Amino acid sequence: MSHGQTKKPQADGEPTECGDVFGVSTAAEPHAAPVVSAGIGSAAIDGDPITIGEALEAAAISIGDKPVDQNDADAIGVAEIRATGENKVRSGGVGETAQEAATFNSHVMRVQDMTKLSDILTDAAEKLPVDKAVTKEDAEAVYTAEVQFPWQRDAAEVVAEPGGVAASMATAANLNELS
Repeated sequence: MSHGQTKKPQADGEPTECGDVFGVSTAAEPHAAPVVSAGIGSAAIDGDPITIGEALEAAAISIGDKPVDQNDADAIGVAEIRATGENKVRSGGVGETAQEAATFNSHVMRVQDMTKLSDILTDAAEKLPVDKAVTKEDAEAVYTAEVQFPWQRDAAEVVAEPGGVAASMATAANLNELS
């Protein structure tokens, strides 16, 4: 990093270099194109459709520090159901884990003690036993689940969380339709 900017420490104590989070690096030449690693987001670049697991991982990156609430748990549960094709969340799956986190967080007073979205959704594609490309119908179902209890939020917040599960699913569905 330049200009004396401090680096954010990672969980292992090592500072995060520019590009570590998204796997982007640039060559030393001033006009070199960035090189993107074959990690998160590579599906959109190489033309493969974005999966539900990848969309969940995108939410973990986007708003991973947000404590899991009931709306998140509902959206994650529906996303898992849509990915697996089953009629309920799997025991020990990301949907059940998200529900447990939402319940736990509702009883915790300090935000720093709450379970965060990144705790649940990091490596979500690997945690899902079956994964599939996100469709518009999947995104709509997840959106409906995320906003189904508007009375639990302020009246101005009866929309999906920007960068959240529903927003990531909608973005993935839109990108998949363009492919």
